[in-house]
Order: sequence, then C-alpha cells, then structure tokens
Amino acid sequence: MIRKMARNLSFLDRDRASCCGLTLAQCHAIVEIGRAGVATPSFLATTLRLDKSTVTRLADSLVEQEFVLRSQDPGDRRSVTLSLTEKGIRFFEGTENSMNSFFLSVIERIPENDRKTFLSGLGSVVEALERGECVCFDLDRPLQGRREGESTC
Repeated sequence: MIRKMARNLSFLDRDRASCCGLTLAQCHAIVEIGRAGVATPSFLATTLRLDKSTVTRLADSLVEQEFVLRSQDPGDRRSVTLSLTEKGIRFFEGTENSMNSFFLSVIERIPENDRKTFLSGLGSVVEALERGECVCFDLDRPLQGRREGESTC
C-alpha cells in the first residue's frame, strides 16, 4: 500500500513539474527556499539529499531562469544565500496553494471518524522515513532471513 501511495505521489510530483517546464529537483528547490525564506546551498543539499555540486548546478539553472537570486551572505562573505525572486515567489505560492488544496481534498475523502488515525499513522511513516536509515535492497538475500535492525548496506 505504501509503495502504491509513493508511486501516485511521484506521478503527482512529475506532472506538477512538467507542466511548468522545470525539473522535479528545481521545483523542490524552489519550494524549500520559499519555505525557508533564505537558504544556503548546504541547507538545500541536506534538505533535498543532494551533493553540493548538484545543488550548485541546480541553483545556477534557477538563477538563470530568474526564479532564484544568489547573494553573498553579509555575515560571511565566503558564503552565499539563495532567495526567491518575484517569479520564484509566484511559483512557490502557486505550488503551495495547489498542493495544499489537493491534499485537503484527499483528506476530506477519508471518512471523518478515520482521519485522526490516518494522520497519526501517516505521521509515524514520515518520521520513520526521515530517520534516514538505510533502505538498500539485496536481491540475493531474502528479507525474512535478516535479523531485526540488520542492514543490507
């Protein structure tokens, strides 16, 4: 069931990104910068789970497309910050509003007496995913043969 939900959410992400002429990574970067207000490349690398060189290229493309403004950090001239331009703010706000509306409509389709349990369970799934534990697959070794907590990585 979780895999099916993840697949449907990835289609939603892909469709949202492709309608705007941006890559999915670019959309996620704009959203994270918008939520933070001002972000560093290191913050984006950690949040998006990308390496710093990828974030640099991502930021370069968003600056070139006028979604993001790159500035020197006044407190540390060696550091740069990223913030949204007016175009970036419009994209961010539109994305946040449409995604919030979409997910609200999904939640409203869940019977009212099940919503609290659903949201609590979903919160637990999100927390488990955010712990960042290795989820590698070893196709040569069956899952049932592993001890609890044992990683394949």
